[in-house]
Amino acid sequence: MTGKSPPGSQNQFTFVQLAILLLLGCSASGCSIFTPYKSAMTEYEDAKSNLEGPANVYRPEGVSAESDYFAEGFLDRIGIRSKQRRDVSAARDHYKKADNLFAQAKELEGDERRKKFRHAADEFQLAAENWQSSGLEQDALWMAAESLFFAEDYYQAEGLYAELVKEYPKNPYLDRVDSRRFTIADYWLNYDNVKPTSFMAVNFSDYKRPWNDTRGHAKRILETVRIENPTGKVGDDATMRLAMESFENQDYEAAADTFADLRMTYPDSRHLFNAQLLELKSLIASYQGSNYSSVPITDALKRIEQIRKQFPQEAKQHQDDIQQAYAEARYSMAERIWEQSKYRRDRSEYGAARFHYERIIKEYGDTPFADQAREQLARIKDKPAVPPQRFKTLVWLMGGSTDDRPYKNDK
Repeated sequence: MTGKSPPGSQNQFTFVQLAILLLLGCSASGCSIFTPYKSAMTEYEDAKSNLEGPANVYRPEGVSAESDYFAEGFLDRIGIRSKQRRDVSAARDHYKKADNLFAQAKELEGDERRKKFRHAADEFQLAAENWQSSGLEQDALWMAAESLFFAEDYYQAEGLYAELVKEYPKNPYLDRVDSRRFTIADYWLNYDNVKPTSFMAVNFSDYKRPWNDTRGHAKRILETVRIENPTGKVGDDATMRLAMESFENQDYEAAADTFADLRMTYPDSRHLFNAQLLELKSLIASYQGSNYSSVPITDALKRIEQIRKQFPQEAKQHQDDIQQAYAEARYSMAERIWEQSKYRRDRSEYGAARFHYERIIKEYGDTPFADQAREQLARIKDKPAVPPQRFKTLVWLMGGSTDDRPYKNDK
């Protein structure tokens, strides 16, 4: 027996050697052919390095900067680099100067005070422009808006408050911003109530008001505050003020809807009782009569019951208003049933008419319609419940049923 190897064994040995050599080479050089593209630990380390990167790495913070950041990454990939505006030194210098002007303005009075606050606002805005999408920009926008607010330039101040919220939706000044915007809107509404102006009238001289449509701008601000930050400290105040504006201008349907929105959205609001009481009055006032929907009246009766259960002490204090609304609601409901009974009586459908008369006497006996219902019941007591069919022959010729009750199928 010879020591020769089996056929093909030499080639097989060569292939195994080659595989071992490749594996050793890749391990030594860090080749990733036989390893996953990125392990979980590698991704964690990358994320950690991005968060804890060097101080000179620019990380966007504002909403617009986030979109710029992703666009910039795309430009990097195709070989184009977009320049970002960032002059930290100039931004800090402008902010420091603005802060000094703001402090000086607080000590002044009259026109000098307003002039100095406007100058401070300009410097704060320059600081924001020189370091966009940063904590300094956020603070600078807030202080610029505050400066214009104290300068009584309410329209420009409100614009900067809106810009701050748009760029930094979760800024730490949010509740204070809402409070300022509420104050501005309330001032505009009160001004327009005292001096109503046409929508077409243009304002060129009063910095406290917008260029036109003072009332419309005020309502827009209140809507924005209560929708954008419903859980904020001013959300229920804005809703109540907006509802009161509709109520005072006799837009009772809109007022009732807004009062109801406050009741459902802010069940622990300090305005809750007044909102329900005014909602009740709005519902009564928005009712248009027996030929229209009964929803305002039925909702008003529900509100009366809820107020008496939820606020017994306050209900006693406003007993006259509540009782007046209750009487009006019941009168309107009785009137609706009376109109239905009249319609049935005119059609000689005395059975249906009797049903409505009896309902008035039973459910609304304290209304004037109860006595009238008793009189009508006495008049129709001998009348048939349904009118007779006077054209039975014609109906028979046309192939219809001659039975007064076609739904009845006697076999």
